Amino acid sequence: MPKSQKQHGPAEGAALVDLAGGHEATYQNEQAESNTDAAVLASRSTATAVQLAKVMVLLRQGPKTTMELRDHSILMPAARIFQLKREHGHTITTELLPLFDNQGVRHSKCARYHLIAEAVSGVAT
Repeated sequence: MPKSQKQHGPAEGAALVDLAGGHEATYQNEQAESNTDAAVLASRSTATAVQLAKVMVLLRQGPKTTMELRDHSILMPAARIFQLKREHGHTITTELLPLFDNQGVRHSKCARYHLIAEAVSGVAT
């Protein structure tokens, strides 16, 4: 090939990149995000930042109750929800409903949190 022409194919041993952002690229992004979410949920840290990230990962999956959040080592879910709403700008609603805990005790006003909208510059997870 003459020196004035550029080779347009991938170099030998190079990875193919879907620059158009097609299905494969989207799938890879979802997989990377899923791996990150799994790592956040697997963390045993009790640091506030980790707890905030856990709450966001869990709320993205769907509404969660106080008891469900406590199952993930978030012992004060209301405080984390307050921070996510007031300090980070997320829109989260609270629904109060009666629930039974693992010991069969009825709690008349247990919170269930719904993530309505994430802030533009939300908690990095």
